[in-house]
Amino acid sequence: MPGPDAESSGFRTVQFALKVQDTRIDVKAQLPEGPIRPAVLLPIIQNLSNSLSEIAERRAELLGRHVSCREGCGACCRQAVPITPVEAGMLSEWIAAQPEERKAILRARFRHAAERLEGSGIAQSIREASLPLDKGQIHVLGLKYFALGIPCPFLEEERCTIHPIRPLRCREYMVVSAAEHCAHPESKQVVGIKPPVLLSQVLGKWSASGEAQPFEFILLTMLDEWEAAHPAIEDRAIRGVPELLHEFLHAFASKNAASPAPNPNEELSL
Repeated sequence: MPGPDAESSGFRTVQFALKVQDTRIDVKAQLPEGPIRPAVLLPIIQNLSNSLSEIAERRAELLGRHVSCREGCGACCRQAVPITPVEAGMLSEWIAAQPEERKAILRARFRHAAERLEGSGIAQSIREASLPLDKGQIHVLGLKYFALGIPCPFLEEERCTIHPIRPLRCREYMVVSAAEHCAHPESKQVVGIKPPVLLSQVLGKWSASGEAQPFEFILLTMLDEWEAAHPAIEDRAIRGVPELLHEFLHAFASKNAASPAPNPNEELSL
């Protein structure tokens, strides 16, 4: 996508400012003119998520707490990572666009993960669960999932191979406790911080068409199953930039107004 500093043919510059607690976040980007799919907004939303995580990290540092997450530490990449429908569609298209050899490797990893989830009963539990899941259900599910030791299909040599386009939930997960505790979440010694607004929850209420919907729980490692149920992107997914931005900003503002001040001592549950 062209950069926001100069107008390009077929693109329009959009800019807006958001206030989160006492921090102003300025957003400026270029988007295609005319109707677009919601996934086109993902780069903007991902960058905004990064800014929100930075706010939480700076606040923690003022209290002497430092994020211990580092490249090469892949413990959290064995957790149950929920993704939104818009992200699921984007990742599905990204995999489909990879060279055949690379695509075959990724598909094999997803199949292996799916087999492990079926054998453990977790996949069926997710299908039968009433949504949205409450915190207790998520915690139990997370511990069972982590015990399987299933690495994210995009994890290689303990490094994320899709880091620039990684899911929002991955961006929002930050730990301030010692890194070695992350391998033992059942010990309850994993302490983390959260961004003031969880964009994964905001975006989770969008369907593939961009329309509001009840929260949908999609596990990253069950992407193949989601694809089978959503074989094609519908024409109604194409919508105007102003409409999509207005809808997203309204959802963001509602979530921002309802978000409590961050608690630096909050324990992260899987």
